[in-house]
Amino acid sequence: MAGSMLFAAEDQVAAASGEVTEDAALKHARELIAHGQFEEARKAFEEMVHADQQARGAQDAKTLSDRVELALACGKAGDYIKAESDLRDLLAIYNRRLGPDHKETLRCRTALARLLYDASRPTEAGEEYRRVLDSEVRVLGTDNIEVARTRHGLGDALGMTGKYGEAIEQFRQAQDVFDRVLGEENFETLLNRSNLALVQAENREFDAAEKGLKAILTIRERLNGPNDLSVLMTCFQLGRVLGGAKRFDEAMTFANRAEAGLRSALKPDDSKVIEAEGLCNQIRTDMAPAAKVPPPVVLK
Repeated sequence: MAGSMLFAAEDQVAAASGEVTEDAALKHARELIAHGQFEEARKAFEEMVHADQQARGAQDAKTLSDRVELALACGKAGDYIKAESDLRDLLAIYNRRLGPDHKETLRCRTALARLLYDASRPTEAGEEYRRVLDSEVRVLGTDNIEVARTRHGLGDALGMTGKYGEAIEQFRQAQDVFDRVLGEENFETLLNRSNLALVQAENREFDAAEKGLKAILTIRERLNGPNDLSVLMTCFQLGRVLGGAKRFDEAMTFANRAEAGLRSALKPDDSKVIEAEGLCNQIRTDMAPAAKVPPPVVLK
C-alpha cells in the first residue's frame, strides 16, 4: 500500500495543503514498519529527528522519543549495533533525567528488550523485560495492560531460551488482563493467546495448544472470513501442533488449507508459502510407514 494511503482522512487534507502534521509523519513512519518497509521507515524517522533537533533541540522530550523510534527502525533494518548503542545512550539520559521508574524510561528499556529479542539475544532481552516488569508492578500493580504487554514480551524471550514453563506462566497472566481489558477479539489478545499455544506445544501440552488455536481460528474466521492471512497462519500453526502430536491426518488437513490459501494470496517465493509447503512435506514424510528392514540372512 502506498504511504499516502496510510494517512487518516484529516492527515490527507493536511498533506494536500503541504502541511503534514508531526502526528501524521509519525503515523506514516510506523505504518512503513508495519508493512515491512524498514529502510523507508528508517529514513522517515531520521527526517523526523532532524526536524525535531532543529525546531526543539537535542534534549527535547519529543526529540528523544522519536530517537527511540528511529533506533527501533534501525534494528528492523538489520543495523542492530547502531540501534543498541543509541538505545543504551537514550536509556542513560532517561535514567538520569527522569529516574528508572518513569514511563518514558521504561518505554526505552522495553524498546531495548525488543531489539535484543529481534537480534536473537533472548537471554539479554529477558533480563531487560524483567527489569521493566519489576518497575511496572511496583508502580502500576499487576492488573494493568502495560504490565500484560511486558509479560508477553518476557514470555517470548523465555520461550526462545527453552524455559517453556516460565513462559507459559507469563503468557497466562498476561492473557487474563488482555481478555478482561481488551476483549477476546482484540489483536493483542489473540496474539498472546497464539504465542501461549505455541509454547504449550513446545512443552508437549498438545491438547491445550490445540484448544487455544482452534478458539483463535473460530474468532478470526468470524471476524475476517475464511481466507484472511491471519486465518491461514492459524491453520499453519494447527498443522504444526497436530503434527507434533502425531495426529497426522488432522495435521495434513490444516497444513493443506494453509498452503493452498497462502499460495493463492501471496507470491510463490514468499517465505510463508515456502514454510507451508515445507510443513506439508514434513507431515507426509512423518505419515509414511517406516520401511521394513528384512531380517539378516543366517548362513548355516
